[in-house]
Amino acid sequence: MCAAAAAFTIRTFRGSAPDPPALDSLGPLAPEIEDLVRQAREGVAQDPRDGSRWGRFGMVCEANGLTGAARDAYAAAAAAQPSEARWPFHLAVVDARLGRTDEAIREMGRAIDLNPTYAPAFWRLGSWLLDQNQLAGAEHAFNRSTEIDPADRAGWVGLARVYLQRDELERAAGLLQRLASSGPADGYTLQLLGTAYQRLGRNDRAASALQVGAKGEPQWTDPWTNEMLEFRRGYAALLKDATAYIVAGQFPHAIAILEQLRRDRPDDLVLMAHLGQVYVAAGRDTEGIALLERVVGRQPDRFEAHVDLATGYMHQGELQKARAAAERAVSLNASYAPAHETMGLVLARLDDPRGAIAALDTAVRLDPRNARALVWLGMIQTNAGRGADALTAFERAAQIDPTSVDAWIGIAHAHMNGGHLKAAAEALHNAERLQPDRPVVKETAKRLQSMQTDTSPGRNRRDE
Repeated sequence: MCAAAAAFTIRTFRGSAPDPPALDSLGPLAPEIEDLVRQAREGVAQDPRDGSRWGRFGMVCEANGLTGAARDAYAAAAAAQPSEARWPFHLAVVDARLGRTDEAIREMGRAIDLNPTYAPAFWRLGSWLLDQNQLAGAEHAFNRSTEIDPADRAGWVGLARVYLQRDELERAAGLLQRLASSGPADGYTLQLLGTAYQRLGRNDRAASALQVGAKGEPQWTDPWTNEMLEFRRGYAALLKDATAYIVAGQFPHAIAILEQLRRDRPDDLVLMAHLGQVYVAAGRDTEGIALLERVVGRQPDRFEAHVDLATGYMHQGELQKARAAAERAVSLNASYAPAHETMGLVLARLDDPRGAIAALDTAVRLDPRNARALVWLGMIQTNAGRGADALTAFERAAQIDPTSVDAWIGIAHAHMNGGHLKAAAEALHNAERLQPDRPVVKETAKRLQSMQTDTSPGRNRRDE
């Protein structure tokens, strides 16, 4: 439908409400969505003047790949319910997916006029403006998004993209460093950071960031889109959505989907293990342990479940159970690096630094780019008085992931322990650029300042 036709539909709707499309005009429907689509269509047929019914039909169609029907339904919903911002918002998203960027920008502007406090509308608008090289408009939209919801990373990443496009490389790198270190691993942010490093000539850091963020894609979500996705049906599609939420660290959304799938497949062990893993990652250890114990009870050789079970036990302080589960995982698959990493953490909690170091050494040998395991290794080596080894581990971690604040703090403390205050200050500076307000960064700065104050002017320092 062209823009003029859409406008005609909206103008004339008040006089004559359109009929919903015939079911067979939508093409072949998969069995798992046919009843849902039929019910949504029948709802519209009962009262074609009800915008919420058209909107629901649009969401059902969009969620299940019926994009053309979704667009027409959202246009009808916006005409019937002109004060509701969700319908032009969804219409804009569908238009953008269909390559109608100009229409998408206009519709999103309409949604913003109706609801000027919904941050995702601004960062979506900013993305489309940026694609058209309208940098001033994009920057304004992204800034507005961050003002409305400072915790929403999408607006900040959008600003970084604007800075990159303007060749404001230091500004972009600084913002992306802070983003990369402030939450779960985000491949897309690391891709952008690697690009900024590359263009700044920081090739070692660029290579690490680009490798860690390889194939990363944006994982932004918003409540209105989540509402639409709740209508998606089909095991594979829902599992894909859950995985995307897990990657983005949005565990409640992932759990909601996985729980929905479990209601349909209560005996699916793979699904049960996946949900148990996410429960543990989200801190819902009791629920996670209950599921994972059922999994390993029925399938004792599922080594990944034993690792997740060990983590859950460790969180609850049941260290002997955690050790037994980790040992079982290692015995089932000695080449699985997470099993050795988890074993190392359990042994450290059991006050066995030698065993913990050996386990983490194995984890790093099996997965040499695991910066997290290297940081754990460095921490345990520090506590065991193996300062030189700890420094090596922390430096390797920082090289692999230059956004790891824990790695830079580890380097700073290792240098302070060795009396190398200038090198410690350089490492601390890297941590401060990433997360200046993090307590461990502030505590490290106080320790360094105290050591610098206590060092007499005439005393020889190893850095000099």
